[in-house]
Amino acid sequence: MTAFVYESERYVPEKVQILGVSVEPPEDGKKLLERVTEDCKEDRPHIPLDPYPLRLLSDPDAQLIRAVGVGHDGHWKGLIAKPVTFVVDPDGKVRWTYSGDSASDRPSPVALARVAVAIAQGKEPPAE
Repeated sequence: MTAFVYESERYVPEKVQILGVSVEPPEDGKKLLERVTEDCKEDRPHIPLDPYPLRLLSDPDAQLIRAVGVGHDGHWKGLIAKPVTFVVDPDGKVRWTYSGDSASDRPSPVALARVAVAIAQGKEPPAE
């Protein structure tokens, strides 16, 4: 999450919003947000954090996760989201999807920023 905030300078000018969804309760998300904010203030104090460049959504009942078809059983807490990233255009259409094989398999923040900005500008996302 910190890396996405660090790359926010690449996508915030285009008014691109990055959302993360977790089954963790809101208070856990708030703790994570506070930790990332402190890291940013120390490492990259020039990055504007208001509005915050990344939104973390709490979905403890996995309603959104189920609705978009990315639920994954087997986690010790029950259903979680598969490692998947969607980039949605301003009209609400999913224009790009990245599905990982493990929790650590995610698009790089730089690649995600490039894709998101291209879509925000009405262009085709770059091939990875």
